[in-house]
Amino acid sequence: MSITINKTKVSFSSSQLLEIVKNNISYNENFEYYQPNDIENWYAEWDFKKYNPNIYSHGFHQYPAKFIPQLARKILRIFTDEKSIVLDNFSGSGTTLIECLLLNKKKTIGIELNPFACFMAKVKTTPIEPSLLKKYFIDIESQYFNNSIKYEKHEFNNINFWFKQETINCLSKLKSIIYKIDDNNIKNFYLLCLSEVIRRVSLTNHGGFKLHRDKNKIKESFNPNVFDEYVKVCNRNINLMIQFYEKAKFNKTEIEIIFGDSRIKQNIENSSIDFILTSPPYGDSRTTVAYGQFSRLSWQWINNDNKIYSLDDNLLGGKSNINLDNEILEYSDTLNNQLNEIKNNCQKRAKDVLSFYIDLFKTLQNAYYYLKKDKYFVLVTGNRTVKNVFLKTDLIINELSEKIGFKTEKILYRNIINKRMPAKNSPTNTKGVLSNTMLKENIIFLRKI
Repeated sequence: MSITINKTKVSFSSSQLLEIVKNNISYNENFEYYQPNDIENWYAEWDFKKYNPNIYSHGFHQYPAKFIPQLARKILRIFTDEKSIVLDNFSGSGTTLIECLLLNKKKTIGIELNPFACFMAKVKTTPIEPSLLKKYFIDIESQYFNNSIKYEKHEFNNINFWFKQETINCLSKLKSIIYKIDDNNIKNFYLLCLSEVIRRVSLTNHGGFKLHRDKNKIKESFNPNVFDEYVKVCNRNINLMIQFYEKAKFNKTEIEIIFGDSRIKQNIENSSIDFILTSPPYGDSRTTVAYGQFSRLSWQWINNDNKIYSLDDNLLGGKSNINLDNEILEYSDTLNNQLNEIKNNCQKRAKDVLSFYIDLFKTLQNAYYYLKKDKYFVLVTGNRTVKNVFLKTDLIINELSEKIGFKTEKILYRNIINKRMPAKNSPTNTKGVLSNTMLKENIIFLRKI
């Protein structure tokens, strides 16, 4: 069953916000996303514990702390209609963009600084006739088992540290065959499948996002069959494409993916965006989720781009050579007080934390510039712990955004169920001392006034 949207206005005053769901949405949603019993249950459901986040093209590839489609879809259905232009200024692997396409929005824009994530989002938002994919796969398979096919062995710095020699040979042959495909969309689809295999057959430990070798994989007994793994991934992704293609093939959503920095104004007109939905990083990549390290091996195989090595240093909070008396502390009493607690323990970590919020503040300013008056900006983020200080990012964003000109209409909280994140971290950086990572996320509703 599909949800029914009453075509009412999509600008809401503060007093109306709590009634938006009841005014705009009926009882039933597409069963592949979630099935509430009634409207109260619909409004209360934010965890989506029982639902599969890897539906349609969302399931093509893993990505750290991925925004779940059920949450994105629910929020988009409340605040947008088919005439809406939607921005995600931390678009990652493309969850918001995919959902905008499936809901047939007028246009969706993503801003993302990770080139591998941009590549992933492009593949995941491109419907391809499944019969064509099957035809090309038959050709890939026949070439792979043709012993007369010549290929160049792929090379990049330290490749032998991360892959066994036979694995390098097999991956090199597959990559060479895929690169000969004449249709770029199909080529990219099969390269993304290859990326998932690269992670599986590498010597890395997949317990976290930082690159570490797995001592069990170094043993002689670890001899993965590269093509068997490739067949599994391709079959899975073709089946997902069948479902995605049926839903998206006639939709006309314009999709723009900007490989750029959300801290810097992009080529987006002032007051041109109807709605912004995003899930920004929870802290600097070096101490929270290392997006660059997660992406490095795949991107070196696909694009051989060594710039991926410095990605984590270039994301939010990556530069910590800042002044601890920065003016941003005047805009948030919560940040000022909590930073003082951290400074008492470690000046370096205090600089890391402040650098992150300085960068986040710049993205909030740019979001305000892009957004139309009275329209909404919804952020899904989390509160993390640094040096035993529980950073109240929800309250800090509230204070910083109101300094810019937003009004915080509401903050909801959800349990983190489906995001792939490490279960433990070391907030004190003391060896052996671990704490639970974030167990809840904040859904922050801001309105431009």
